[in-house]
Amino acid sequence: MNITEEERFHFRLIPAEQIRGGVVCFLFILLIPALVTLASPMMSPYFYAACAIWVLMLLWGIGIGSNPYRSEVAFVLFMGVFGLALAFTCQIAVLKMMYDLAGLTGIGYGASSLGVMALLFGVFYMLHFRALQKGAYQSMERKGGAGKAGKAALLCAGIGYAAYYIAVAVIGDIGSFVMGMAAFTVLLVLGIYMAVVFIHRYLFIRQHMDKLKAHYPVLGLPKEQRTAAHLTRMNGGTGQQQAQRTRKKRRGSR
Repeated sequence: MNITEEERFHFRLIPAEQIRGGVVCFLFILLIPALVTLASPMMSPYFYAACAIWVLMLLWGIGIGSNPYRSEVAFVLFMGVFGLALAFTCQIAVLKMMYDLAGLTGIGYGASSLGVMALLFGVFYMLHFRALQKGAYQSMERKGGAGKAGKAALLCAGIGYAAYYIAVAVIGDIGSFVMGMAAFTVLLVLGIYMAVVFIHRYLFIRQHMDKLKAHYPVLGLPKEQRTAAHLTRMNGGTGQQQAQRTRKKRRGSR
């Protein structure tokens, strides 16, 4: 079955053999900002929120890793939700540093930080769909680069967040914590990008599941049946070709 370049882009699944390693890697990355909430005072709402997010992703990851060959599509959604979890956990870590460690007071700092994150979600969402409409992702894959638009978006996001934290440092007099908050910003931007791309990819796949199964016939099959399925498909195609050749020979002999 012929598929479009957009469908080919969305139908790129992580191989089942790599899913377990991916789950472990993602959970480790998610643990990095969560550890910040262990700072004194430890038993705070920030700690409970970060812990709840990590435990939920852990339980989901265990479910996916227990049978990766049946979870290739589910893992796409897992990566998107992981992006959301990473963004919010980094935001929780930043709020922890602002209020509990740096001693800031006032709701304005936290509200502005959440507002910047929400704005970045909107910007990435818009850029993602514009890139799909213009075929930018497909062009990037053919050229093997990140593309000017993608680099510009990430650069602008980094500059914007850097400017925001510099302003917070000056206004709130917390210069010693700026580097820590800026470091988590890198993970936050990565999480937002993953959430936008992979959640949309999962929704696209669910809407075109028939095409995906035709393009990737072993989808959902256990490991021991995948090679057999490929061979059966290939043998079926070869058998049809041989039958056609036999018919042509018979017609020619007549």
